[in-house]
Amino acid sequence: MKIVVVGGGVAGFSAAMVARKAGADKVVLIERTDMLGGIGMVAGIGLVGSGAFRALAEEKALGGGSLYYDVLFPIATHQDITTPGFDRAMLYNVTRLDARLQRVLKENGIEVLLSRTVTDIKASGNSIGAAVLQDGTAIDGDVFIDASGTATGIKGCNEFGYGCVACILRCPVFGNPKGLIDHKVKTFPELNAYGKPGVIGTSLLIPIASLDEKYQEELKQKGHVFLPVPPGVEPNMDRAMKAASYSIPVMSQDVLAHNVLLLDVGGYVKVTAQGSPRYGPLLRRFPGLEYASIAQPSGGLKGHLVFGLTIAHRKNSMEVEGVDNAFCAGAKAGNALFLLDVAATADLAGYNAVMKAKGKSCLELPKTLINGAFIDYIGRLMTTEEGLKKSPQTDNNTMKHLGVYRETEKEITKEVKRVGLEGIFGRRIT
Repeated sequence: MKIVVVGGGVAGFSAAMVARKAGADKVVLIERTDMLGGIGMVAGIGLVGSGAFRALAEEKALGGGSLYYDVLFPIATHQDITTPGFDRAMLYNVTRLDARLQRVLKENGIEVLLSRTVTDIKASGNSIGAAVLQDGTAIDGDVFIDASGTATGIKGCNEFGYGCVACILRCPVFGNPKGLIDHKVKTFPELNAYGKPGVIGTSLLIPIASLDEKYQEELKQKGHVFLPVPPGVEPNMDRAMKAASYSIPVMSQDVLAHNVLLLDVGGYVKVTAQGSPRYGPLLRRFPGLEYASIAQPSGGLKGHLVFGLTIAHRKNSMEVEGVDNAFCAGAKAGNALFLLDVAATADLAGYNAVMKAKGKSCLELPKTLINGAFIDYIGRLMTTEEGLKKSPQTDNNTMKHLGVYRETEKEITKEVKRVGLEGIFGRRIT
């Protein structure tokens, strides 16, 4: 049994790991660039808000969460801190992500093909038989998982953003991102706050060494620096509106609306969320940032990449509608952008890929579980225009709205046991 995963970001990693643990004889992961991690290479925030820690506790009880326990926690810069606007957060070292991902995949016997772009597929009816690479090589498989993300490269950035800004996806070097299932089914876009296709990225990385020394020391101690917006510095709300809609109310909290939050992500600070699009070109006007230079993206003053353009219609099992043997994971599976939510869909996709290959019925997580309810919620949001403007995460408010909020890890684990799914993502399917 052979499972082929397209996309070497955090979703592709998670799907490949669970597929291997579930009993796939061979798992091949195809990545178009020379490094693994995708947008995770600039995310830096592994968990944000106590709700995320609750959702991770459930993923652990399910036997998943390899992204966290095998990769992110071992390279964390700060495992559990409190920051303004968020009651809990975990930060990781973005400069170590690629090496850690490659190491863990190798240790688990997963074949990784780097600098290989899927340009076509071979299909028979509604089944995919092989992914075709740019050199004509056909990678056959029994079941396929598309974790390629939702960016379309320079074309999408020109049409919906500010053009190419030399972001972490490095399209001028490795070519434009291309999905697998895009060759077989029609995809659709997430909408920004204007109701237009695609959303603008927000991750600006600044070398810590370029900050005032007192801020460098504060980062070591606390993991974050909180800076008030100086008088006369006006935000660029056009960039903020293009960046999303979910983050508009979050960043409108008084504590965040008039301040910028810098987070230690390993050699760099991340200028978080609306601080990036609203104040990116004006950061040197902040006391202590007079020498700050934007390292990522290298065209950061210009804008940022555009993603959210190629979401797939899928079932709650992560099966792609219209394809008999393909699953999607991560951003491809819906407009939820936080790493944990991405990993949760990928864990499920990896498990169900093996179920499908074995001729068994695919699993849909019960809606009494945090991740089961959230996957269903995102699926319903994707059916309406207003829903496509949202990018929610599994925070406490969303859990309460969905009726799955539980206060303690013990209560969370108890529910996983009650529905008979304890450790399921970590077991071989027989």
